[in-house]
Amino acid sequence: MAIKDLAVCYNGSDNADAALTYAAQMGRKYGATLTGVYVNSPVHLDSRVERWMTDDLRKSMKAAEEEMGRSVEKAFRDKLAASGFSGPVEWLHDEGHPNDLLARHARYFDILLMGQFSRSDDARRHVRGEDIVLRSGKPLIIIPNRYEVRPFTEYAVVAWDGSRPAARALTDAMQILETKQRLDVVTVGKGDGGAPAGPTIITHLQRHGIDARQVSIEANRDGVGPTILDYCEKNDPDVLVMGAMGHARLREDLFGSLTRHILRNMTVPVLMAH
Repeated sequence: MAIKDLAVCYNGSDNADAALTYAAQMGRKYGATLTGVYVNSPVHLDSRVERWMTDDLRKSMKAAEEEMGRSVEKAFRDKLAASGFSGPVEWLHDEGHPNDLLARHARYFDILLMGQFSRSDDARRHVRGEDIVLRSGKPLIIIPNRYEVRPFTEYAVVAWDGSRPAARALTDAMQILETKQRLDVVTVGKGDGGAPAGPTIITHLQRHGIDARQVSIEANRDGVGPTILDYCEKNDPDVLVMGAMGHARLREDLFGSLTRHILRNMTVPVLMAH
């Protein structure tokens, strides 16, 4: 099934603009519909304050939220028009917990795109990529801060260790990878040491008509995550494909240090799946 239905988280911020520009480029390439998704959290007031609120004040707050939604939608449509995107465009505005709703909405699209957090102190915001990819069951593409979207060079990198999350991400990204002219499958350290006898991952990709090559590198002293990011920074792929990996026992810590490091320090777009 071809990529025909893309969604992008959009709130008018700089990192959302970068995600939208990247999504528009994908939309043009694949002939896809592009839907902007804006989720605002309802204002929670202390019960003692809420008790004394007048109906007029409640209406004013509701009107302000609706006006903000219209303003964000206008920015979304203006940005798309300026980019020259001429495909079908939709807009979706919802209210509630952002992670929950974005994960639910993502299930009705091929891929959800979003921007990385804008500042280091914004990493604790309500919208968290690792939560969305865990809950949605769909792939997520995250565009890094200050990333200058450029024409696709049709080159991608897959971080591969033979694990279930890596296999999930590879499968979810296959429709993208099949259009690339070059694909590096990067393993760090022991890499795919547990692979069973039989066809390799390179054989599998080549059967899909992909010009894939195996790249084995040793981890630098900072670990696997920095090693993968260093490789991507030097080679500048259109996208890094990787599984959301983790080994902790608690759900809230499911994403291990590798995934968290990539999400916080990436310099190229990352397609992540779990």
